[in-house]
Amino acid sequence: MSFTWIWWLLALIVIPIFAWLYLRNQVRPAESVVYHPDAEFLERIAQKGRTRFSRGRDLPALLFLLALGFSVVALARPNAPIPVPDNKTTIILALDVSLSMDAKDIVPTRFQAAQEAARVFIRQLPKGTKIGLVSFAGYAAVNVAPTTNLDEVLQAIDELSLGRGTAIGAGIRESVSALPGRNADGQTKLEKNPPPVAVVLLTDGRNNREPDPLEMATIARDQQVKVYTVGLGTETGSINLENGGFRVGFDPETLKAIAQTTGGQYFEARSAGQLTAVYKSLGRSIGWTTRLGEVTHLAAALAGLLLCISLATGELNRRVV
Repeated sequence: MSFTWIWWLLALIVIPIFAWLYLRNQVRPAESVVYHPDAEFLERIAQKGRTRFSRGRDLPALLFLLALGFSVVALARPNAPIPVPDNKTTIILALDVSLSMDAKDIVPTRFQAAQEAARVFIRQLPKGTKIGLVSFAGYAAVNVAPTTNLDEVLQAIDELSLGRGTAIGAGIRESVSALPGRNADGQTKLEKNPPPVAVVLLTDGRNNREPDPLEMATIARDQQVKVYTVGLGTETGSINLENGGFRVGFDPETLKAIAQTTGGQYFEARSAGQLTAVYKSLGRSIGWTTRLGEVTHLAAALAGLLLCISLATGELNRRVV
């Protein structure tokens, strides 16, 4: 935090002075002395007459001093980092659409839970953020190029269908290629000062197609693309195909390596609720930046609130006591 008029903070010296004067007044000796034969009786009467508010008779003074402190801070015009939308950010949502996504260990199915979480993620993004959609099974395809038309992306999510195979590496490659100023051929140099980008990749399986996901992660890193990976499913997840049933699960080691290589983060989701929470968290962090902004109004509002509470508790104590 910084201050525009920092010299106003020198006025904070009055707070300890006021506190000292208040405490000094509280311990001021009595002007006269009255003798009574039963001092213990007087003490019992005094204790009985004390209420919750009278015991807290110093609270109004404390609140007043806090209000005074925040008033001084407001006069100094404080500045603090404020989150603001970064309209330059482009995000690719890469979704696994392999047949294993039909497993029902995530209710109602992994695929339907992923679709709903993707919708939540898109609605969390700040207005003006560009987002694209890539799906991958045995191969990867760009369903929607980066756009600010969120309805187009939402409709494409509804129209996704499942296929055989899990090509995580291809999903990364197509995601990087779809981003502005990037190229996944491994040879093209990154342009100077490229716009910020990110890939959010969800999968419930293990890569079984070319190219190698870690090689693609290295290319993504060289293109300054952060890949946030999400592993979906439980250890008991399975699907039934024509040639029998299969246990299906994701590869956490590979997903962690992809995220670590590119500077992203790795998440696991063992339920639809966890998956939604992950996407909500990502939606509140990706596509945002911080800038230094004046927060004088917050300090002034807090000072006013504390002053009102101080006056109210002081009046209440006066009536009860």
